[in-house]
Amino acid sequence: MILNPHSNYTPPPPKIYGVEWDWTSSGPTKGVRTDDAAGFLDPSPAVSSGTGSSPFDNLYPWKDMVREERTGGTMVKEPKFWYKWTRTPSGSGVKLKLQIADGPVEGFHVDPVNMDRGDGLGELDFSYIGRYHCGSDYKSSTNVAQKVNITRSTARSGIHNLGSYIWQIDFAQFWYIGMLFLVEFADWNGERIGRGCSASGSKENNGRTDAMQYHTGTTAANRNSYGFTQYRNVEGWWDNVYDWLDGCYYNNNGLNVIKNPNQFSDSANGVLVGKPVGGYPSDFTIPTQDGLEWALFPCAAAGSTATYVPDYWGFNGRFSCLFHGGYYSQNQNHGPFYISYFYASNRNAFIGCRLQERPPK
Repeated sequence: MILNPHSNYTPPPPKIYGVEWDWTSSGPTKGVRTDDAAGFLDPSPAVSSGTGSSPFDNLYPWKDMVREERTGGTMVKEPKFWYKWTRTPSGSGVKLKLQIADGPVEGFHVDPVNMDRGDGLGELDFSYIGRYHCGSDYKSSTNVAQKVNITRSTARSGIHNLGSYIWQIDFAQFWYIGMLFLVEFADWNGERIGRGCSASGSKENNGRTDAMQYHTGTTAANRNSYGFTQYRNVEGWWDNVYDWLDGCYYNNNGLNVIKNPNQFSDSANGVLVGKPVGGYPSDFTIPTQDGLEWALFPCAAAGSTATYVPDYWGFNGRFSCLFHGGYYSQNQNHGPFYISYFYASNRNAFIGCRLQERPPK
């Protein structure tokens, strides 16, 4: 289509897809769809090797989360989007709203992964995340055991040795995936996809979702059973092993966040956003620091495995290093929003790592 430069054509405004949770009198995990998502049906993730569907399958940015082979192995593309969080106190409760737009909107921010992170790359159109937990060579590969028994700093350096623009995943990745999941499913409960952890109760090699013909679902026979999961081609976000989260650390003052991957550290270079309340979150603080409006943390914990945010979020200022997700132990406190912590010197058989890539334009 060739447009006349003197015509009055105006491109259509960006589409906005939203969800709002009303926690003023109770704590449902499920919210109400808003904006251009109002009236959407819920997704139907795959069970076992079956089919699935979602009203977001043909919508940007979700539709562009495709697999690609890169230097770091099998990766999932992460397109840029724009977001806005709104918290409205109401009596003893709160209303929490999240909106995602497919283009720039006044009052919205570029997503935390593709925003200008001060590393000299500027604002990116897309990034990548490892489809799998890292293997022994720190790459994202199928049919290999996860790299475990490593400190977060060891994982940081091992992953970065793969390339100048390759880093360990961070708190920004946690919320990038989390925000897309929340708007698509209108729910904080990862069991809308599956319980994850492990089908056998033991750690198994990467690639357990490879046979699935749909990008999202569980390998279990039903969603109320433990199995292996994937969301938009990202396998194991809450199963097999936890992943270390970089770009953040705890101290006695609270949660500190690092935007620039060049400055990742276990105890320095962060911006203090506030002190989390440990437990099952029932309210969140939305940081006001410039460029960190995505870095939410719980300010109340009156939830459970069936209400509000049904994933445990731990805080202890004496333990600096955060990790997330779930591991092979079958427990319903795990999920896409599970956060816990260890000393910087800790290494365990149930904590692995995952890589991300920020390719220059």
